Amino acid sequence: MNYKFHYKNTAFELFKLSFFFLYSSLAGIVNIIFTFAMLALIISRWHEANNFLRAILVFAVLFFVLFQPFMMYNRARGNVNTLKELTLEIGEKGITVEVEGKHEYIDWSRVKAGKRFPGMLIIFTDNTNGYILTKRIVGKDYKKIFNDILGKIKR
Repeated sequence: MNYKFHYKNTAFELFKLSFFFLYSSLAGIVNIIFTFAMLALIISRWHEANNFLRAILVFAVLFFVLFQPFMMYNRARGNVNTLKELTLEIGEKGITVEVEGKHEYIDWSRVKAGKRFPGMLIIFTDNTNGYILTKRIVGKDYKKIFNDILGKIKR
């Protein structure tokens, strides 16, 4: 198993990562429950509510459905400017990373975890930092490649 990828993540990829992390956490579950509760209130009490309460209910639903994803995307657009192009070489013994001419070797034993999302794999080198590989970067065989990488991480 030897793979080499030269890439820079896009704002949309960072947005997808943030979105997946949020909605797979407790905060995301609370967001979903709150949104459905607001929709239930709108459906059941719309005719009884005054205009001010109607506006608050609609705003509460739109916050989690429209405004929050929009804010997350804007944050991702700002963060993408700090990212640099990198070359990730994945081999039998570990991962070699090259950024702006600097090389770092990461042995598989130092890789903390791999987390798979739809069309995306994050290779964590510690609890908060990692490398994002997406279907766009890896290509059409991304499922096989993701499975190969996850197999190495689990050892």
